[in-house]
Amino acid sequence: MSKSLKDDIFTLISEKHIKLGDVMPNFKAANQDLSKFNLSDVKKEYKLISSAPSIDTRVCFLQTEKFNEEVDSYPNIQFITITRDLPFAQTRVCGSFLKPNHILLSDAFDRDFGNKTGLAVEFIQLLARVVMVLDKNNKVIYQQIVNPTAKNEPDYDDVNKFLKTLK
Repeated sequence: MSKSLKDDIFTLISEKHIKLGDVMPNFKAANQDLSKFNLSDVKKEYKLISSAPSIDTRVCFLQTEKFNEEVDSYPNIQFITITRDLPFAQTRVCGSFLKPNHILLSDAFDRDFGNKTGLAVEFIQLLARVVMVLDKNNKVIYQQIVNPTAKNEPDYDDVNKFLKTLK
């Protein structure tokens, strides 16, 4: 039986994936200039992590664009988008519009984020579409796993409703 991102995402990611209340392990990824990113380097009070399969697809692009539009409304929150695309592809697609408080990361090299969180979809080596908010201790205080991942965007209204409680 062939697998697809249209399938139930919970059958495609690890049963031991990160959940609400868990502490996000420190992970490393690549910044757009190929320098190393470590979650522990982010000092903002809150972090919104938006993971997506591929920035070069319509839904993933819209997800990134939508969160980028919200960045200025939440100065106490560091916005992070992570995919397994190469940084060059990410820059080509999103480099022209990303705001300074929105970090675009690649999990393509170390695959540390996907492996440590259990959010990797192994059969295609991409990430599930997930939105998480972490507190200052990197505890997951909000989580939305989009199911199925293929053509559905996150519920932005629900995310923003939660983010407004953090102001």
